Parts: sequence; structure tokens; C-alpha cells
Amino acid sequence: MSLVSVEDLKAGMILSDDVYIFNDKLLMPKGTELTDYLISKLGFYAIKRIKVKDFSPEDLSAEEETQESYATRLKRTAEFKAFKEEFFKNVYLFKTDFLEIANDNVKIEPEIFINKVSSILDTCGGVSVFDMLHCMRDYDDTTFVHALNTALICNVFGNWLNMDETDLQALTLAGLLHDIGKIRVPDSIVKKTGALTETEKTLMQTHTVYGYEILKNQDIDERIKLAALMHHERCDGTGYPKSLADTQIADFAKIVGIASEYDSLTAARSYREAICPFDVIRTFELEGLQKYDARYILIFLEHITNSLINNTVVLNDGQQAEVIMINRQFLSRPVVKIGNEFIDLSKNKKLSIKSVI
Repeated sequence: MSLVSVEDLKAGMILSDDVYIFNDKLLMPKGTELTDYLISKLGFYAIKRIKVKDFSPEDLSAEEETQESYATRLKRTAEFKAFKEEFFKNVYLFKTDFLEIANDNVKIEPEIFINKVSSILDTCGGVSVFDMLHCMRDYDDTTFVHALNTALICNVFGNWLNMDETDLQALTLAGLLHDIGKIRVPDSIVKKTGALTETEKTLMQTHTVYGYEILKNQDIDERIKLAALMHHERCDGTGYPKSLADTQIADFAKIVGIASEYDSLTAARSYREAICPFDVIRTFELEGLQKYDARYILIFLEHITNSLINNTVVLNDGQQAEVIMINRQFLSRPVVKIGNEFIDLSKNKKLSIKSVI
């Protein structure tokens, strides 16, 4: 390996060590192939020198032929391994907690729940929570995994909204508990692999009411209880259980609804593969301002797309590309890089992103 000045870096060089910034936050994992954008990012963080693999032009060609995706490299990092271990440890703990709350009326201790979520967030370093969750999309999604995912997303979302610590903790807990009512829905419906019948859909929708009933006598923030009841309500009145509209829906329910829907769509289900985040973003772009509060959906979309920068994607023609820059007017169609070529997908309508790898 060689210690190279940032000014002397060239696109195609490979990091031989993790790069950290302030507070020991990970900026780029070992094995990252540098691009012009990433080199400029190093300069932005005032990093002077980094370690890269020694290479000849022939070595560089070989690296390009066997280039790994960002997600593949991330899965090898200590941060991801710690995140995964802490995540699944707490999923099992939350499952036990939720069953006791729903069936035995055990008292909820908000501080204990928040500390468990914080222990997961603390493993991330500077890595985006969304990058971490994307790397775990090949694991079965269950009620409890979805609950924890939604809590983590709500925590990040609340920071984007500049919430104070009290509101942020309440929102995180709302995300964690929003689907607790599913415990009272028959497993044959919750875990069904095929499409639900109309009768089964009606029964599934009762989880919002059950959730409120489970939480209503708990000594917790009222907004958490309303989020369980209303997180499937939509501003255009098309949601359930009461077909509420706009100002009738509690703010926490609106925020949790966005976070929950994003996680549900981008997670694999027994009856379908995970939907590409850019397809989900496109759906939000088309329907978001009707179904979701503009104060929240616009902030969410702008930040969620920025979290996808540096990820490797597969285009509809089979080529792999790197997401370089987001188009604010066309969030689902960013600028990508293939080799040394930059392609603006908002202008090239023939190409689109098929998947994130």
C-alpha cells in the first residue's frame, strides 16, 4: 500500500484502509474505488493523505473488471458487522417485549426502548442507516424487523426535521410501536405468502385499531398512540381505518406513515422481491403530494435520494453504474457514472435504474 496525498489521487485507485472523519465516523470503507466525486469529497473533509493499494495500469484494469458494489464492500466493514449483530439481538428482545405488552399489559419503559435503538445507531459511525438497512434486505422481513427498521428511519427522519431530543425520542418510539397491533391479527393473515382476500384485508387493517387499544392505557406520549392508530391514513382520504384527511391526521402518524411505507416497499416480501428504492421514490414523486403532507414528504425524498449517492446500481440495459449526483427536479433519475462517462438519467429517458446492488 502507499500513503498518497489527496492532490495526487486518481480515479480508479482503491482504498487500502478505512477513511474516518471527525468523531471517528466512517467516511469511506476499505476497498472503495475512488471516483472524481469521491476524491473531491475527501478534499471537502480536509483529509490530506490516505492509504491506497499499489497498482500498475494493468492492475487498475483488473480492478475495474472485478469491481465490487458499494454494498458488497460495506458488508465487510466492522461497522456493518457490529450493526447487524446489534440489530438482530434487539429484534429478538423487542419481540419478547411486544408480546408481553400486548398480551400481559406489561408497562412500557420508553427509556429502555430508546436505549436499545440508540445502541444500534451507535454502531453506524458515519455510515448512513439507509446503507446499512439496504445491505440487510436479503433477510426475511417480519413484523418485528419492520418495526425496528421504521424506528431507525424515524430517528433519522426526525433529525432531518430538526426535532428536539424529546420529540425525536417520542417519534422513534412511535416508529417502533406503530405495528404492535399486528400481534392480535392471525398469523395466517400476517404471514400469508399470496394475495389477501377482501375479508383478510379487512382483518389486516384492524391492526391499527388493535395497536391503539394496546397502547391507550400506557403512560407514554399520546402522539405514539395516535401514530399506531393513524399511520395508514392518507391526506387524500384514501387510508384506513377512518378515511381521515389532511389536518385530521396526527403529525406523528404522517411521519411514521412515510417511514413505514418506504421500508415496506424496499424490503423483500415472501410474495415479491424488494422494490428498487428509485422506483419507490418515483411513486412518492407521482403520488406523494396527494397522499402525504408536503411538509414531510418533500424533506424525506430529498434526503433519502442523497443517501443513495455512491451506491452501485444496475440499469435497465444491464450496465452497472455509480450514483454520482441527484437531480432535485427528478429525484428518481439521478446522474450516474459508467466508466468515465456521466449520464443524466433525467435527460436520457431510454435508461432507468432497475436495482441497487
